[in-house]
Amino acid sequence: MVQSETDRQQVIEAVTKYAWGYDQKDFGLLGEAMAINATSGGKITGTDVTWGPMKSRDEVVSGLQAMRNGQTMQPRHCLGNFLFSRQSDSSASLRCYLTLLASEGGRAGVATTGYFDIDAVKEGNVWRISRLDVTLDAPF
Repeated sequence: MVQSETDRQQVIEAVTKYAWGYDQKDFGLLGEAMAINATSGGKITGTDVTWGPMKSRDEVVSGLQAMRNGQTMQPRHCLGNFLFSRQSDSSASLRCYLTLLASEGGRAGVATTGYFDIDAVKEGNVWRISRLDVTLDAPF
């Protein structure tokens, strides 16, 4: 397994672009984070609630934009504990924890927790998310 720290940081930056893009309703930035053939979906543990699968960058961005525009709270994705399970010069797989903070009506707190399962690919010289699957521990 090739373990380039520069590549790892660029993969993490792609995930960070996703988070900032979603939180700030900057769907251009979110789109920059996603590979052209990206897929995404999610589930809430212990429920029948799921979303996706969304297939292609355009479908992922438009699906997430619809979800975000339907929310009244201000989310803040806090990501950590990035654990790479596979990495080559052009692809990687990793997981990270999610703590989703949210504020609304003058109050802020933890909305939910969970984790991301991520595959990333290098398109040209840019790392992008090719698969982002979300598992939330509880609804919010």
